Amino acid sequence: MARCIEAKPKLTWRTRICYGVGHILNDLCASMWFTYLLVYLHKVVEFSNVAAGTLLLIGQVADALATPFVGVESDRTGDCKYGRRKIWHLVGVVCVACSFPFIFNLCIHCENASSWALFMYYVPFIVIFQFGWASTQISHLSLIPELTDNENEKVNLNAIRYAGTVSANILYS
Repeated sequence: MARCIEAKPKLTWRTRICYGVGHILNDLCASMWFTYLLVYLHKVVEFSNVAAGTLLLIGQVADALATPFVGVESDRTGDCKYGRRKIWHLVGVVCVACSFPFIFNLCIHCENASSWALFMYYVPFIVIFQFGWASTQISHLSLIPELTDNENEKVNLNAIRYAGTVSANILYS
């Protein structure tokens, strides 16, 4: 006996555009992270090359651990009113928005702090940022198969998303 599977409705332009811009904050932050972080930490915060590189490495390791964690947990999350992918996306955006400014601003009231204390000041913000970045990235990409079953629509969503990424990088440049 064949089962009838109900096709998802065709996506509106509003949905496509909203999806396409849903990752721009991550794109802007990634551009700054990969182009200016080492320079900022070395020239502005005045960390040694080793300390600046270690903070970048801590961030990348945090991302490497957070990415599979978010992937598995977002699949396990029960359907809530907001949606299992959207809730992870929201958590990620909040983490990024709340932590990223602290990474690229000098520590207030840390003028007399030791290098080690200043180093430790940045670590939690970097870890929270990388968790948030992974949460936003994974949940955003995971939305595609939940929005549509149509392969052409999936390609269109990725194209619009990529256009948003390119636009964010041009804006950033």
